[in-house]
Amino acid sequence: MVYMWREFNDDWYRIQTNYPPLIRKLRQRNKTQIVGKTLVSSTHFWLIFRVRYNKPSTAKQSFKRLTGCKNNFTVRNGLISTEMVYKNDSKTEDEV
Repeated sequence: MVYMWREFNDDWYRIQTNYPPLIRKLRQRNKTQIVGKTLVSSTHFWLIFRVRYNKPSTAKQSFKRLTGCKNNFTVRNGLISTEMVYKNDSKTEDEV
């Protein structure tokens, strides 16, 4: 799952995810900061990133590009969310 919401009425947004490819993408960016993560003993690993966008439309467009969800996302009370499906590469699958 991936969630994005706006901090108060600022230009800062938070992106919360447990999807490993998206975590790698966000860690490579210079302008993102990790502001939260789950505890070590938790069964699910979540990271929360902080990103700055000038407009809400730019934030929404960036969310679509990061997740590749196109129009398969939900907007509820300023929270944008989508469910990510992890796809295995054929190179990493075991051959029979």
